[in-house]
Amino acid sequence: MDFQQQCLHYCNFVQTLTGTHCTLIRIPDGSFCSEPFRTVCDNYQCNASHTHLYGAYEAERWDGKYIYYCPRGLVFIATMVHDPDNQGDLCMITGPIVMANSLDDPYEDNILSLENVEGIPRMTTQQTRALSELLRAAVGYLSQEDRAPNVDSGRQAQLLNTMYDLYSSAEAAEYPIDSERQLQQSIRAGDKEGSQRLLNVLLSGLYLACGNDLAKIKQHVHSLLVLMSRAAIDGGADVNDIFRLSQSYEPEIEKLRNLEELNRWLSMVLHRFINFVFDFNDIKHHNVIYQTTAYIKENLAEKLTLEDAAEHVSLSKSYFCRVLKDELGYTFTEYVNHLRVERAKLYLRDSTMSIADIAYAVGFDDQSYFTRIFKKLTNVSPGQYRKSKK
Repeated sequence: MDFQQQCLHYCNFVQTLTGTHCTLIRIPDGSFCSEPFRTVCDNYQCNASHTHLYGAYEAERWDGKYIYYCPRGLVFIATMVHDPDNQGDLCMITGPIVMANSLDDPYEDNILSLENVEGIPRMTTQQTRALSELLRAAVGYLSQEDRAPNVDSGRQAQLLNTMYDLYSSAEAAEYPIDSERQLQQSIRAGDKEGSQRLLNVLLSGLYLACGNDLAKIKQHVHSLLVLMSRAAIDGGADVNDIFRLSQSYEPEIEKLRNLEELNRWLSMVLHRFINFVFDFNDIKHHNVIYQTTAYIKENLAEKLTLEDAAEHVSLSKSYFCRVLKDELGYTFTEYVNHLRVERAKLYLRDSTMSIADIAYAVGFDDQSYFTRIFKKLTNVSPGQYRKSKK
């Protein structure tokens, strides 16, 4: 399938998802790769090639996307698609759309006639802007070679699908906060596909809630970055590795110029975090190790015993000990101490809690014992660790 066919295939997908007509126009000669929308244009002086070339030229000027009116007053979205083989640039033309100021407004005043508009999608101005941003982000994957790891055009199609489901619902403007918790669970489990799907939900909700306000979206992305990093740590990633990545990523957010760049960048960050998560799938007894790790983390502040942990995963003590040693190289006590020290690192970095309080919070009854174990595993005392991370 050549590049133009790929683009047309993608146009069909956009049309199927949104119900909005979608085609391609060749910018060099103004010809269409497939038929433009003509159903309601018969009684209006409109040359489709001229109208949509105008949109394409404006899209070239305005960062690859442009929303415009046709002579009748219907709305179209022009989205640039750069051919990597340099066979001539194309522009995706999505529309018509009947655009309203809000869901309470029947139609925009710009429309010259309400005849023959049945079946044309209606969107608010906010939804139209969100669709234009999502289209721009998605078609970028058709023409750019520098792609985020494991993020292909199929996943960008999922992003469009998710966005359409959201703006079609009555709760389109509500940010899907429950998906944040689900994303954390998915990252902890090292589930790349599930995590990407949930990130799509969050990004779609974020775009729809914030409209075209990139600064406001970036504020939310900072919080999302913290959420993702903490989930990776809970999934077994090393605290130092994740915080080192996070510190390098924070200033990068401010350099992002548009939602396409933000979408690609955040997907890349997600997959890098997950790559640091402990991969239970490579372990013979992965289900046992996963359940054990989750059980310990949920009960870190409590008294943990070998007997209770073995019972939790339905194994005898002797067999359970052998599984831990063979798969992780730890005894039960060593593994508990390892997870407690990793949690303590978070408190030392991000809180003003005293070292004694941190020791108790992660399950040590004695501060001196906590200090001894911490230094044994990290080669520095808790106080030295805290100072080095300020």
